[in-house]
Amino acid sequence: MTRRMLIPLALIVIGAPSLAAAAEPAAARCEKNQAVIRRLEDMGTFLREQRTFSVRSETTTDEVLENGQKIQLAATGELEVRRPDRLHATFSSDRRDREFFYDGRTFTVYSPSDGYYATVAAPSSIFALLGQLSDRYNIELPLADLFRWGTPRSGVDQILCASFIGTSKLDGTTTDQFAFRQAGLDWQIWIEQGPRPLPRKLVLTTTDDPAKPEHTMALDWNLTPRTDPQAFIFRPPRTASRIEIVDLGG
Repeated sequence: MTRRMLIPLALIVIGAPSLAAAAEPAAARCEKNQAVIRRLEDMGTFLREQRTFSVRSETTTDEVLENGQKIQLAATGELEVRRPDRLHATFSSDRRDREFFYDGRTFTVYSPSDGYYATVAAPSSIFALLGQLSDRYNIELPLADLFRWGTPRSGVDQILCASFIGTSKLDGTTTDQFAFRQAGLDWQIWIEQGPRPLPRKLVLTTTDDPAKPEHTMALDWNLTPRTDPQAFIFRPPRTASRIEIVDLGG
């Protein structure tokens, strides 16, 4: 994503009447519904409680060409996590493939199609790793916001409007749909109802671009995956070449 999602999350059932009653007026007046904000914060709490999980993503992203025409690109991804210090992610798009490994000591980004990889020393937690990658190397991992929701780095203070839209079904799962507005960004999220308040779909619209490009992501979760410990360790193929990442912090 070119614009970071700034959202904290988790779910405690707050009572449909309070949300539904505020849905239409809040959307019309652009109010910051605190019941909706609590749903985000509760979702973040739930996500942070998951020690091991995997999530598959399917995304479509609008790209605006120099002539102003808007085209759409597709991507798929899978993220495996074992907190606090193991992560493996694979992402494949219409333009590039990337694979990421974090074993608690080192972080590696690998491009299978190009045959290049880069490895750097890493801190001892996923959350610290995300900060290092962003601050020192200008690398933003796909799905990184899954680890920020509900923390001080989520940016909930930047939300200007928050409203409940309604209830909908996604692949047979009942979800609540919410809409938010920030400076230059409108976004929506669908949160699973019940004891698993998981984000199931996200739509981001860049509003400070006349073309208003959108990024849509559907998420499929497994909270009890059978994770191979070796999956987090990068072993370079014989034909792969190592390159360096520029340390912007230096």
